[in-house]
Amino acid sequence: MLNYIIKRLIQLIPVLIGVSIVVFLMIYLIPGDAAEIIGGPAATADEVANIRIKLGLDRPMHEQYLRYMSGVLKGDLGFSFQTGQPVSEAIKTRYVNTFKLAVFSAVVAAIIGVCAGIIAAVKQNSWFDYLCMSVATLGISAPTFWIGLMLIIVFCVKFKIFTISGFTGQIWTKEGLKGMVLPAVTLGFNSAAMIARMTRSSVLEIIHQDYIHTARAKGLSEKIVVLKHALKNSLIPIVTVIGVNFGSLLGGTVVVESVFAINGIGRLMVQAINARDFPMVQGAVLIVATTFVLVNLITDIIYAAIDPRISYK
Repeated sequence: MLNYIIKRLIQLIPVLIGVSIVVFLMIYLIPGDAAEIIGGPAATADEVANIRIKLGLDRPMHEQYLRYMSGVLKGDLGFSFQTGQPVSEAIKTRYVNTFKLAVFSAVVAAIIGVCAGIIAAVKQNSWFDYLCMSVATLGISAPTFWIGLMLIIVFCVKFKIFTISGFTGQIWTKEGLKGMVLPAVTLGFNSAAMIARMTRSSVLEIIHQDYIHTARAKGLSEKIVVLKHALKNSLIPIVTVIGVNFGSLLGGTVVVESVFAINGIGRLMVQAINARDFPMVQGAVLIVATTFVLVNLITDIIYAAIDPRISYK
C-alpha cells in the first residue's frame, strides 16, 4: 500500500505540470491585455508598456511559463497583478472557506444520497422510489445557480429563515451553521442526486443475488441483510461517485460563492479572470487540481479498506 501511495504521489507531478501548461495557455488566449486593465482607461501607451515590462509580460510565453514554474517549485506562486499581494496568502485565506463549504456539502450529499438510494432500492416501484428518482432527476438537470436563487427566494425573501450572505465558515456556531445551510444545499443538491441514483442501482443489483436470499432464509432481519450484506458489497461504485463529486463540488463553488457572496477561492478566480490576474488564476487552479487528485488518491485507498479483494502492488 505504501509503495502504491508513493507511486501515485509521483504520478501527481506530470498531471500538475499538464494542468499548469493548459491553464497558462488558456489564460494567454483570452482576449484582453492585463497591462491595459491594470493601467485603466486613462493610461497612456508608455504607461501600459512600462506596466507590461514591470510584470514581465513583454517576455516570450515560454520564458514567462518557465519563470513561473521555477517559482512554484520553490513554493512561490508569485504576486497578484491586481493587488500586489502574494498569491499563496490570498489563496490561503479564501481556500479555507471553500474547503469547509465543499466538505460540508459532500457530507450532507453523501448522507442524503445514500439513505435515499437505499430506501428507494428496498422499496422499489413504491411511491417513495418514484418520488426519490424524480427529485434526483431534477437535481441532476437543474442548474446550480437556479437552485441557489430559488432557495434564496423561498427561505430568505419569503419565509426569512436564513440570511442571504450569512456565511462565516464557522460551522460550530449556530449562526455559522445557519449561514452554511443554503450554500451547502445548493452546492450538494446535484451531488446528492447522483449518489442517490448510483446507490439505488448498486443496491438493486446486489439485493437480488442468491446470497442475499440465503441471508433472508437464515432468518436475519431485513436491516442486517440490507446494511451488512447488500450495502457493504455495493460501496465501490458509491465511493467512486462521492470521490469524483468532491472535485465537482470544488469547481461548483465558483457559481455558489458568487450567488451567496462568499469569499472563497471560486469567487477569487472569477475576480482574477476578469482582471487578467494571471498568477492568481494559475495558483488557484493549481491548488484546486492538487486537491482533486489527492481526493482521488484517498478514494483509491478507501477501495482497499472496504473491499479485501482489491490489493495494490
